[in-house]
Order: sequence, then structure tokens, then C-alpha cells
Amino acid sequence: MKFVKWKTLIITCLVCLLPILLGVALWDKLPETMAIHFNMNNQPDNFAHKGFVVFGLPAMMAALQIICCVITDINIKQHGERKKFTTVVKWIIPIMAIVLQTVTLFYGMGMAIDIRRVAMIIVAAIFLIMGNYMPKFDYIKNYDVEAHKARRINRFIGNLMVIMGLLAVVTLFLPPLYSVIWLFLLIPYAVLCIVYGIKVGRKNDKDS
Repeated sequence: MKFVKWKTLIITCLVCLLPILLGVALWDKLPETMAIHFNMNNQPDNFAHKGFVVFGLPAMMAALQIICCVITDINIKQHGERKKFTTVVKWIIPIMAIVLQTVTLFYGMGMAIDIRRVAMIIVAAIFLIMGNYMPKFDYIKNYDVEAHKARRINRFIGNLMVIMGLLAVVTLFLPPLYSVIWLFLLIPYAVLCIVYGIKVGRKNDKDS
């Protein structure tokens, strides 16, 4: 796979594995069983042995990063590269790995952390950043759509992503229920994007 950018893949995977060092340093202070999943009320509802938390979770994130990098590079080979967007995409998982693993470790040590707000901050950042870049694309992966139509569709999706990102930020200052409501809003968001994409994709140029 000559098209794969191995340098970026290796560096970002190492970043995903970096939290292992923190876990090893804190090993003696960590409980044998640690929370790895939380509900919207910030209550843990799934647990794992600290060995899995310290070593397994970063390894899983690194595996996801490999898949992300390969798929992104395949897309670049087919459609060309948007360097800023590619950089953002390839660094989402490594940054998430560091933030989430650090939060998990310190929560396990007894530090009071609002996991729900941390998760919503990450989600909001992803939606805002990706929404900002979507309008710059003139193609839709795996679909043969004219460039001008693809730009319209991507602009619409990007604008909605920014709106969803801003709503996610708003939920940070509201009770947990509003974060749940935001999650349910993803359904009409997806439906609107699909319907608009189909409508624009099928529309004749003379009717535009």
C-alpha cells in the first residue's frame, strides 16, 4: 500500500499509545476495577480491570487510528487531498485517546470529573470543525455527483453540522437531559441531510 502515509500513521498511533505511560506511572494508585463507561447522569455503568484500561483501551484506539488513516489515504488517492481537512481527520482519534484516557485514569483515582461534559465538548468540537470544512468539498465519496451539486450538498451538511455543534455547546450549561435530547436530534439531522442530498442529486441542472 504505497499510497498510505506511513509516517503520519506511525506518529498518530504512537500518540494513541502514549497514555499507557501515564497509566503505568499511576498503576499503584489505580483501583483494580475501573469505570470505562458512564450514563448521562455521570454514573459509571460499565467496568473493566485496570490492566485493560491502561493497556487495552489505548491499543484499541491505535487500531481504530490505523483504520482511519488507511481509509483516509484511500480517499485521497481517489479524490485528491485537502491537507487541512486530512490533518484534522487523522488527529481526531489521537486527541480523543489522550483526553479520554487521562479522564478515565484520574476518575479512577477518585477525582470528580463530569464525564458527560467532557464527552459533549469533544463531540461539539468535532461537529464544529468538520462542519467548517465540509463546504469546501466538491465531491461525495462513492457517489457520482456533479461537482457543483456536491458543493451544495456538502455546504448544507456542513452548515447543519455547525448548528449541531453549537447546540452541543449549549447543552454543557444545561442539565444532562438536554444532552440526551441533542443525541435524539441526530436522527432528524441525518434525515434532512439524506433528503436534501437526494433532492439536489436528482435535480436537473436546468431546474437549479
